[in-house]
Amino acid sequence: MPVRFCIVTPSYNTRRYLGACIDSVLVQKYPHLDYLIMDGGSTDGSVELLKSYGDGVNVMPGSPRWISARDKGQSDAINRGFAQTSPRTGDEILGWLNSDDTLAPGTLKHVAGVFEANPDVDVVYGQATYIDARGKHISRCTHIEPFDRYRLLHISDFIVQPATFFRRRAFDAVGGVDVSLNWMMDWDLWIKFAKRGLKFVHTPRVLAHFRWLSENKTASGGTRRLDEIDACLARHGLPRPAFVQLERCHTYAVDAVKAATRGKLIASGKSLGQIATTLIKCPNAAFSLLHPHTWSVIWTGQVLRARAAAADRRREA
Repeated sequence: MPVRFCIVTPSYNTRRYLGACIDSVLVQKYPHLDYLIMDGGSTDGSVELLKSYGDGVNVMPGSPRWISARDKGQSDAINRGFAQTSPRTGDEILGWLNSDDTLAPGTLKHVAGVFEANPDVDVVYGQATYIDARGKHISRCTHIEPFDRYRLLHISDFIVQPATFFRRRAFDAVGGVDVSLNWMMDWDLWIKFAKRGLKFVHTPRVLAHFRWLSENKTASGGTRRLDEIDACLARHGLPRPAFVQLERCHTYAVDAVKAATRGKLIASGKSLGQIATTLIKCPNAAFSLLHPHTWSVIWTGQVLRARAAAADRRREA
């Protein structure tokens, strides 16, 4: 039996990037693929773009299917999309590709080979790179690591979602994506897989490109994103992870600098005190600062933020 893929792209008002996303899947020319775009009722011309690929149902071979209707958000679109892909044997391989991301050439063929060679594996993930609004390379995703269950549950999410594929039976077994989550639905899914003892395999090949934009959810979530992560992990009975607390420390540091430059030294001191308190309460975060890998990830994050800020300034000029 050939390896079959079901890929879903959730999309809403992202016409600027949607075409590149779709084309990165179609250029795979993988013969056993069901590709479905779940558009949330876009008003920016995305539907007109989708129509250029067909009417959404009666499509030419190699073209995607698509649906445009209001939904309850990204997680809802992903779950409903997978529910409408076929066949539903449990053996097909699922993956979702957000409309501002792209697959690397040859990804599906490579991932199919990994699953064929490892019939006991449930999840395959690979390397990825960051790209900018124009699709230009920024850097590799430095935080990706070979699989380690403890680090996934206690340190950080080192699995990049667009470069990850999993069996339908694994997805169905954990109830799919949690629709109550806005930022952490992918990490939550990996945790549910890991807690069930499912087998992960990491491949060193670059499988996808993550488009880093100042307006995307990861970049713009702020403390609300961190609060959601903490609350979700608490539901899993897990402690606050190290890298999330380091992100909090970064937020406090920015606040401290802003307050100091305005002459508000007491407020600046309070923010610095919050950094110390956070590191004391999360020893994993403090110890992780001793590892060079941590500083590589932090440096990459700073570069991404700086580039996004510069792009925003150019648009406003």
